[in-house]
Amino acid sequence: MTPARWLQARLKVAEQAAATLADEFSGADVWLVGALAEGLAHQQSDVDLLLITQEPVAEPRSRLVHGIRVDVRAVSWDTVHAWRTLLDAFTVTRDDIETFRTVRTRLSDLTLLRTARPLAPAPDLPQVLAPGQRATYQRWALADRCEAAASLAEDLLGLAQAGLYPHADLVWNQLARVVAQAETVAAGAPLLGEKWLPSLLGSHDPDRFKAIPELPEPRWPGAAAHSPFFATVQARLADALFALWPSDADPDPADEAGLGGFGWLPQHYHDGWFLRRGDAHIPLSNGQMRTWRQAMVRRSRT
Repeated sequence: MTPARWLQARLKVAEQAAATLADEFSGADVWLVGALAEGLAHQQSDVDLLLITQEPVAEPRSRLVHGIRVDVRAVSWDTVHAWRTLLDAFTVTRDDIETFRTVRTRLSDLTLLRTARPLAPAPDLPQVLAPGQRATYQRWALADRCEAAASLAEDLLGLAQAGLYPHADLVWNQLARVVAQAETVAAGAPLLGEKWLPSLLGSHDPDRFKAIPELPEPRWPGAAAHSPFFATVQARLADALFALWPSDADPDPADEAGLGGFGWLPQHYHDGWFLRRGDAHIPLSNGQMRTWRQAMVRRSRT
């Protein structure tokens, strides 16, 4: 069976399961969510459904339909509305990250909304979120991946300084996947599991998959003082952020020597650009960020 047939078989199962759930729970809505809702499936893929009811109900059991597992999560409309409020605006600032903390704990739920398609009675599977909500999801998801990258960079700095190079190699490989996730989110994809990255990276060419771009070979001894290999991470994350926050500001001088070293990574909140390494946060103007990004691109090519 080809991937297209795997997909079609599961969509039929999803429609059949949704009809059964609609009979079991009068007045409920059923949405297809997850990778399948984005057109992604493999030979053993499950079907993920979201059952939305007026009042909370007991979680329906998973079921097998024509040999395909169907997992159902039940939530109330009040819960869905609470999730939606987090997509009203991208509000995180350097001095107020409480909402961001809430969003990060709820990001898997927000991804359900981002991928959700009603299964009945609409046969064309329209998207649940409005364009503005999808854009806000992109910003939250990209900010999350940048935070994850910053955490990994902090680990790398500590591991390199301690001489734990085999450990640093493992984190370096993990960082490559986080950067690739940031790039797919910036391109408009939802934040799905890592196993779907080859498909998401090749989403503009559905007949091809793309390998996760490799990072340069790290040189851990002396990395804290001299680390041009890290500039690839810096430049790729900056490009992902600029995709959502483009700027035509004239380049301004930035402290390339002091802020371009190992561990410094870019981020953009509602109140603008900054670089961070550990607990240090250095605000930059649009022009300074453009200059810093250009410098990292040059360093990545040396």
